[in-house]
Amino acid sequence: QINVLQAKKKFEILDAMLSFMHAQYTFFQQGYSLLHELDPYMKKLAAELDQLVIDSAVEKREMEHKHALIQQRVISFSLQDFSYDDSKVEFNVDAPNGVVMEGYLFKRASNAFKTWNRRWFSIQNSQLVYQKKLKDVLTVVVEDLRLCTVKPCEDIERRFCFEVVSPTKSCMLQADSEKLRQAWIQAVQASIASAYRESPDSYYIE
Repeated sequence: QINVLQAKKKFEILDAMLSFMHAQYTFFQQGYSLLHELDPYMKKLAAELDQLVIDSAVEKREMEHKHALIQQRVISFSLQDFSYDDSKVEFNVDAPNGVVMEGYLFKRASNAFKTWNRRWFSIQNSQLVYQKKLKDVLTVVVEDLRLCTVKPCEDIERRFCFEVVSPTKSCMLQADSEKLRQAWIQAVQASIASAYRESPDSYYIE
């Protein structure tokens, strides 16, 4: 009886394995049938993909060409800006209108993004001020130049930068060229010295 039971168990295991193999065969057969039906669509999609790759390559070449043209224009405009700015490098602490020096500078914002914005700066009445646009309201950066210092900044991601530091805050600025940066630094220093001469105050000096 024990041997009979053992023989039956072997048949049961073999039957289970055969049923499993049939299930596997059916599963893959159905999968093959479904994918075979999709074969024409996949071939069509492959052809469309090839055309998309070709169109993308053409568009990339066109964009690179346009980018090169834009860079050339920017360089030519920058050279024109430099020549324009270089003609106004001189500053005058005794100017009749009180404006020692003025021109465009990039100002780094004090927000978390540290964005740079181009503003029209001027040194006048012992103050450093700027405007978003000409004829806009003046925004005062430094109220009294006698309380500030100015220094060039080299350890920064941008060139031609300098910093104006006051007791309460600092302002990072960028000129369009090294010549303009030196001119602005000298103008601020000269304005500081002029402010001391015009209104010597023992409190500020101390």
